[in-house]
Amino acid sequence: MATRPYFPVAIVAVVVTVLMTGCSSYRATPVDARSAGTLRPDIEDADVGLVGIAPGFDLRQYHIIVVELFEVAPNEIKDAQDVSLAKEMSGYLQASIVAKMKADPTLPKAVDASGATDRPSGPGTLVLQGDISRLTEGSQALRYFAGFGAGSAKAQVETRLVDSQSGPILMITADRRTASIGLFGGDSKGFLVDFMNRIADGLVKLLQRLEAGGHPGK
Repeated sequence: MATRPYFPVAIVAVVVTVLMTGCSSYRATPVDARSAGTLRPDIEDADVGLVGIAPGFDLRQYHIIVVELFEVAPNEIKDAQDVSLAKEMSGYLQASIVAKMKADPTLPKAVDASGATDRPSGPGTLVLQGDISRLTEGSQALRYFAGFGAGSAKAQVETRLVDSQSGPILMITADRRTASIGLFGGDSKGFLVDFMNRIADGLVKLLQRLEAGGHPGK
């Protein structure tokens, strides 16, 4: 009688988990990451991809960060569906950053600029601004039938931390995410939601590092 192939239960479980989540995303090198003010995003960082930081910037001198809505690059918006997607992802990213910051009492107080009736602007206040410079759901059909990176979903977010009183840009980041594997090609919007969560996580981890006296880098 022929011997049936044996697959360890752990390996099968991992494969099933990957397929069922429908998402296999990873960080990619940011494309055409922009400079801002005197800063260039030229420091490779373990959590946010690329960072530029002003000499002497100390997050511990600030007690409030006002988080603004992120602007989606106009070239990423081609129709009404893109307009809706851009609005949804921008709001989701802003809310995710605010929620993750509020969950850590050691960080400066996070204020949602969209809902603030009396926006802080005095000494010790930073403003987090940013752009979603790349936002595409890709093609589920291409991911499923072609593979090898075809139809990849992609997102790139670039941020700026600005002193609200004196005006200089104190830190910039650029984080890019992409995915091309998932169950039946993966859920396109699900990929983008995952990207926004991961980008928010990375940014907050960098802020936590700075708050503890650390620096950007690998």
